[in-house]
Amino acid sequence: MTATAALLCWGASLAMLRAVAQDREPPDTNEAEEITRRGAPPKTSDEETPEYRDSADNNISLPIDI
Repeated sequence: MTATAALLCWGASLAMLRAVAQDREPPDTNEAEEITRRGAPPKTSDEETPEYRDSADNNISLPIDI
């Protein structure tokens, strides 16, 4: 009986916390600024190593002994 009551109280508090979290406003961020800050600088073909330029899908072949 007490375990059932404890689970019921836990579920009610969890539902209340989820409702409060959904009502809160999202943080004020500038997503465009974050994307440009996180993005890697584009490489020109001169900076890339030849093995990556030669392969269109950048896969390598490894010998397999059967």
